[in-house]
Amino acid sequence: MLESVKQAKIGSIIPVYKELNSEIDAFEYFAKISNYGKKKNSLLIENNGRSIGTANPCLVLAGKGDNFEIKALNEAGKRFLIFIKKDFGFCNKAVYSKDRIYGSLARVNKAVPEDQRLKLKTHADIIRAVAFRLEPVLKPLEHYAGLFGIIFSDFTGSVEELPNAEDRMNDPDYLLYFLDNMFIVNHDSKRTYFIANALITEDKKDKVYEQCSSMIKGYEKVLDAKLGKNKKLKKKAFEANYLPKDGFLNVLKETKRNIIEGNILHAAPSRMAVCNYNSEPLDIYAKLKLKSNGVFYINDESGISIGALEGRNVIVKGENEKAVEFNFETAAVFRNNESGDKDLDNKYEVMLRSDQIQEVNHTILLDAARNDVAKVSNPGTRYASKLFSINKRDHALSLSSAVKGVLKKDLDALHAFAFGFDIGIPRMKSAALLRVLEKEKRGLCSGVLIHAAPDKDLESNSSEILRIKKDKVYLKCMSHVFYNTNEEDEARRNEDRLLARFGIIKSAGEFK
Repeated sequence: MLESVKQAKIGSIIPVYKELNSEIDAFEYFAKISNYGKKKNSLLIENNGRSIGTANPCLVLAGKGDNFEIKALNEAGKRFLIFIKKDFGFCNKAVYSKDRIYGSLARVNKAVPEDQRLKLKTHADIIRAVAFRLEPVLKPLEHYAGLFGIIFSDFTGSVEELPNAEDRMNDPDYLLYFLDNMFIVNHDSKRTYFIANALITEDKKDKVYEQCSSMIKGYEKVLDAKLGKNKKLKKKAFEANYLPKDGFLNVLKETKRNIIEGNILHAAPSRMAVCNYNSEPLDIYAKLKLKSNGVFYINDESGISIGALEGRNVIVKGENEKAVEFNFETAAVFRNNESGDKDLDNKYEVMLRSDQIQEVNHTILLDAARNDVAKVSNPGTRYASKLFSINKRDHALSLSSAVKGVLKKDLDALHAFAFGFDIGIPRMKSAALLRVLEKEKRGLCSGVLIHAAPDKDLESNSSEILRIKKDKVYLKCMSHVFYNTNEEDEARRNEDRLLARFGIIKSAGEFK
């Protein structure tokens, strides 16, 4: 690996890594390196048979409204910032000072067609300037480096003006970390990797390699470290504050009225809930993990985000040409089948497939996905690779479809990602309506977990997030409204999901 680093050109990224022929406990290992999740700028992602974690990323990117900031968090990050500091000439203002770059973008104050919106200079270009700046030399495994983090659904407001609303959490519109080092556990192959990427931003390549080797040795030392014990917390009463079901029912009815009148085709309204908690945040993550196949934990400088991956999923992959894939799920049927009875699963599947209302709604979303993929794909390459399939998870069955295409040469993965938000149809009209009906910004409670790699591949998953700030948990519970939605039934389902999330929080701690 040293020779690869020495021969690399300036502007390259080379993964230096050590492979272990064993599968470590990713949760326990992350708890060790992050002081049981308390360390700022630490994250853990567990999804699709793979766990990724770090407590020492090199950069953090955040943006809100017209403003952005990129801050170095370690020595590699400081060198990276110096390397890219002149790459932000497209901004209204960009300043490099004391290990950070900050500035602002010019806002578009008029409605713009979606095909033209792809060409506007937005926060996506800030993200692009970091995620895709270094040229990969080797790719020994997936997810070895790149930007990881959350882009929340009001990110659409950074492109066009949305109505003003209360912003009680004061969260950024996106929060992303560039991971130059991490541990990866492949649970399928039962292997573990410690990775420290060499960011070649200057000629001191021997020094860079030494720093990478030292980082890997640090990961190895943690293997033998003991996990400290947390203090037992005193019991206290559980308290929650949220819009009552009848109040949310009015939001659903108003959304449906706009659909019936032809203003929109579909929207995903949500309601905010705030509650207390009485446990370590990482224990809440552990309880959520029992309910979902894909979960993540991110401790940033202003709060902690804990989420389950679900819903819409955007994947962009390839070498000479990039394949675009939009996946989405609807109409979940929650299953109670601990015995693994296949006949019972068949009955659940028949229930799902015979629901004509859900089939119609799934078709509406499928048609929208086809349109979105067509906007970023070469003509004649778009097609539905999966139609009305049944996805089986531990706790639910759902309808699933996927649409694929070949990305246009003049676009990249972040252009495709612009259509990755599950807000409504059409997207900007629905976002504006929901801002008025919900009366507040969604913050990091509702967004998308994203990985943008140096080779310009991208993966994203929508998520409803438990956002912890100080002694409170903020969460949004989302519903989907179509022309045929029964508002009372949807309000009841939303209430059930909300109470289930409260149950996860309460199960992690001691309450009276």
